[in-house]
Amino acid sequence: MGRATSVGDFIKHGRESALIEVELSGTKGRNYVIQRKIQKNNQSSWLLNGQASSLKNVEELTRKLNIQVGNLCQFLPQEKVADFVKMSPQELLENTEKAVGPPEMFEQHQRLKASRTAAKELEISYQNLSEHLNSEKQKNARMQQEVECFYEKENHLQKVTALKQKRGFLEYEACRQDFIQANERKQALKKRLHEAEALNKPRQRKLDKACDEVKAIEIKITNKTAELRQLGEKASRQMKSLEALRDKVDAAEDELKEKKVTEQQRRSRVHMYHQQLEGLRNQLREAENLDNLQQELAETCQKMSAVNSSLGQMQQKKDLARERKNQIISDMTAIESELGQAQNVRNQRLTKLRQMNKDAHDATLWLEQNRARFKKPIYEPIMMTINMHNRDTAKYIEDHISYQDMVAFVCEDPDDMELIAKTLRDEQDLRINVVKVPQEPLSSYNSPPIQQLRRWGFQKYLRDLFDAPEGVMRYLCAQYRVHLIPVGDSTTRNAVDAVIRQAGLQCFYTENHKYTIKRSKYGSRETISSSKELKEARMLAMTTDVAHLQELGANMLRFGEAKAYVQSEIDAIQREEQSLQAQMESLRKKKKDLLQLKGAKSSLTEKIRMKEENIVRLEQEAIDLEAAEARAISKIREVKLLKLGFLQTFLTATKEVCEVSRSRVCLCLCQAQANLTKHKVENEMSKTSTQLAEMQVWRQ
Repeated sequence: MGRATSVGDFIKHGRESALIEVELSGTKGRNYVIQRKIQKNNQSSWLLNGQASSLKNVEELTRKLNIQVGNLCQFLPQEKVADFVKMSPQELLENTEKAVGPPEMFEQHQRLKASRTAAKELEISYQNLSEHLNSEKQKNARMQQEVECFYEKENHLQKVTALKQKRGFLEYEACRQDFIQANERKQALKKRLHEAEALNKPRQRKLDKACDEVKAIEIKITNKTAELRQLGEKASRQMKSLEALRDKVDAAEDELKEKKVTEQQRRSRVHMYHQQLEGLRNQLREAENLDNLQQELAETCQKMSAVNSSLGQMQQKKDLARERKNQIISDMTAIESELGQAQNVRNQRLTKLRQMNKDAHDATLWLEQNRARFKKPIYEPIMMTINMHNRDTAKYIEDHISYQDMVAFVCEDPDDMELIAKTLRDEQDLRINVVKVPQEPLSSYNSPPIQQLRRWGFQKYLRDLFDAPEGVMRYLCAQYRVHLIPVGDSTTRNAVDAVIRQAGLQCFYTENHKYTIKRSKYGSRETISSSKELKEARMLAMTTDVAHLQELGANMLRFGEAKAYVQSEIDAIQREEQSLQAQMESLRKKKKDLLQLKGAKSSLTEKIRMKEENIVRLEQEAIDLEAAEARAISKIREVKLLKLGFLQTFLTATKEVCEVSRSRVCLCLCQAQANLTKHKVENEMSKTSTQLAEMQVWRQ
């Protein structure tokens, strides 16, 4: 009853309506008869004792008779048994009270529950208030100790105030006694001070005299230092003048050397020009002997034109070959892209498997790395091994195969099945499903001829819609009979009634529905059919066209061979082009040499004229070295005479500096003697000065 989505599903196929009649026992001897008539448009009409009524009146009557359809303790449908088992003892008690007890029993029970809840709340409130009271008492106990500490602190502060007042008087008395003692010491020191000052006066006069002598000597030393500075500056000016004269001598000598070098270079260039002129004259004589130069130049130009034409043809061939190669590479790139997309289907399915069942996904990755541990092949989850011919038909396979088997691993050997289950379930704690391939070969699962079903629109069986490994296909044929379930189209949808009555099928598919047919084993053997709408495929929507992949592989191989052939053509053209380029380069060099020989006569004549002019110009630029050397010697002699005068002046200044320096040294010695006397007197006065300073401090 709970399996239908609408009341219209209770109507049998081929019927327009359904009638349900229930007779209820009355309390006063009269029974109640309730009828419900259901239409295909999901509308219902109600009759109570043969008279039209409403759903509200029917529900009121059932409530009056204490009939509780929603109470599982009174009415337990088969599909609600699981819900009944899940009921708690409290729910069972309440539903039992509703079913067999008087109406006021359940209400009293509810009031009892409410009272119990209120009592619990009061108990919790009492407990909270008690805890709060204890907390406040503890706070008061802590505050009592703080109050006692406060009073004790006040007492101590009063004592401190009194002691501070007494401290001022005591400090005054101590200071007064210190003042009396200090005054007595001051009078004694004052007397000693007068005695020391009288003793120190002769020494002070002697020290003043020594200081005056030191100052007088320092003034003389300062004057001698200024005089010495003036003499030094005068000597320095003389030295700079000497250095300037020395630079003039060096400049005259350098100028003479430069003229000698220039003249030597001029003579070398003149000799070189004479040699070059002789070589050019010899070349001119040889160029006048060439007669057939023009004919050889014309033949060379004709050969270059032919080679250039061949190079143009080679370039055209190479461009065409490269265009073919680029087109082939473009086609191969497109095929590689399609192959990459096809290979990506497995990754997409792995991602989908991780979303649906992470344990199965992890187990699949583990299997990829551990296949060598098993005797026979172990297939990945069925959803990973099935490849649909057309993604539009994937919804049939997903509907027909259960989710548990879609994510199940398929084994061919029992030992392998036990090993993988133990490893993944027990050791790695992965919850996976493992199934075993049946012993029967795939050839034993033969499909009936589809031709006898085509009149109803059937074209293929489920087995014909996909490819899978042989072991997986054997399991699906044995477990799900995919070789016996036909798939139809819109024609099948329109002829559903005829298919159910005549085809003898237990299950079949139309475009968007699945039909299941059951025949009663008793009585008239009537058929019971049910249908459900198919959902869009989720797991198998990502599919690979195997035939298309094979075609792409063949095209890839063919394009690879074509690319290699075109590349060989390009290599041959390049080798021939390189040969022609070498010929062209040789002809260009020959033409250049011939043109050089052709223009050699006029060029050589011009070069000879230029060389002769250069020789004449260099002869005119000749330098008279003897005259230049005489002028330089005369100039050097004059500079040396000036230098001699400056040297005599510099010698006189040097003597004056030495005399002044000697006088300054004598003054420095006298200054040292005066400073020694001064220091001696200062040392004698150091002791008395210290005593006088101390006495003056006490006196102040």
